[in-house]
Amino acid sequence: MFLGMPPSRWWILIVSRLWLNAGVRLAYPFLPTIARGLNVSMEQAGLLVAARSFVGLAGIVFGLLTEKKGEKLGLLLGLSFFSIGALGVGFHSSYTWVLFGFILTGLAHAAYNPSVQSYVSAHVSYALRARALGLLESSWSASWFVGVPIGGFLIARFGWHTPYLALGVIGMVLVLITSGLPSPPEPHQTKLSSFPPSWVNLKPTPCRKARPTPVVMERVMAYGPAASTGRRRLWLALAVTFFTLFANESLMIVYGAWMEFRFAVGINFLGLLSMFIGVMELAAELSVALMVDRLGKKRALAAGLLGAAACYAALFAVQKSLPLAITVFGAIAYFFEFTVVSSFPYMSELDPNARKRWLSANYSLMVAGRVGGALAGPWLWEHTHTLYGHIGLSFAATLVAFGFLRLAPNPDRKPPEKSCPCGSSSPSLPY
Repeated sequence: MFLGMPPSRWWILIVSRLWLNAGVRLAYPFLPTIARGLNVSMEQAGLLVAARSFVGLAGIVFGLLTEKKGEKLGLLLGLSFFSIGALGVGFHSSYTWVLFGFILTGLAHAAYNPSVQSYVSAHVSYALRARALGLLESSWSASWFVGVPIGGFLIARFGWHTPYLALGVIGMVLVLITSGLPSPPEPHQTKLSSFPPSWVNLKPTPCRKARPTPVVMERVMAYGPAASTGRRRLWLALAVTFFTLFANESLMIVYGAWMEFRFAVGINFLGLLSMFIGVMELAAELSVALMVDRLGKKRALAAGLLGAAACYAALFAVQKSLPLAITVFGAIAYFFEFTVVSSFPYMSELDPNARKRWLSANYSLMVAGRVGGALAGPWLWEHTHTLYGHIGLSFAATLVAFGFLRLAPNPDRKPPEKSCPCGSSSPSLPY
């Protein structure tokens, strides 16, 4: 067993996630090739990616569905949507059919990503969950190093359809393999029998004169991160996600245009820079796996946000130096990815009995943040052709996210134990 599951099961989940991520990342460097293949403008080709991203807002719908039917349904739906969508892109040259295929691949991620995070979380204790989810999320950066070179080779040899045909066929194989996975264990429900007998049948001591009242027992039954902090505060964690994604997307969506405008770099240079950013993302995902469980999930989120804010501010001072600008953009990629991946184990424990719902809502807010940033960033660039507005917007949005995080629940906290004068230990009930 490795982190609560057999290694073979880990391989199935990681390869499936890598395959889905490769389908997403493939479109970005080869979008001009796809546009030429469909005989459409770049603007129309961009709508394919925008539509795929927008349908990710349906993540919360899949969360409610899998909350009733289980995570395995979300895994199978995601892989099925992806396979059908990829095959639709690969077999058709009609713009309408390709648009439909891109929409299906967007729905695939909305169904699969929160489900696989919840599936892993159900098997792994909270103390080791950042290690497990950090390992799983490394498939995002790995998909760039695996999917893009292979996709480029297939496009050069056989045409732009071929990578999508390969994605669809192997996706169908993954559907069959995933159907053999066992359902995850149900989240621990807080029941009377789960508490030590001393909590239920308290005998009189110098510190405890009588049995607990029904009100006290109700509070014992309600103990948990969500109950002790108030369910309404959980929404603050989703605000952290939205503003974090908005801050990064509004800047990073124009960094290539700024590099070309400011330093007159070419496409080859931007490709190398993208590879460097991919390396920094992988380093961040591995950092989450190695550090966050010991550091604490909420504390790691705070560190990531403060690091990203510092990097946004540093852009003010490095806009005349290409090496320094590259370094800062790499650091932004690191802290952003560190923050996002740290948010998954954090969100997974805010309300364990409704984990699927909150992880799906978190995914939907990620999409909403990206969409908002994708609209704001180009608009600012068209009106200013400088990064100053983007830097200010990203810095402010990150500080807003940090402010919401300060008010959000902290599932890392343990209930304190109080000692009574008679020498026995008295449990601290959440009054």
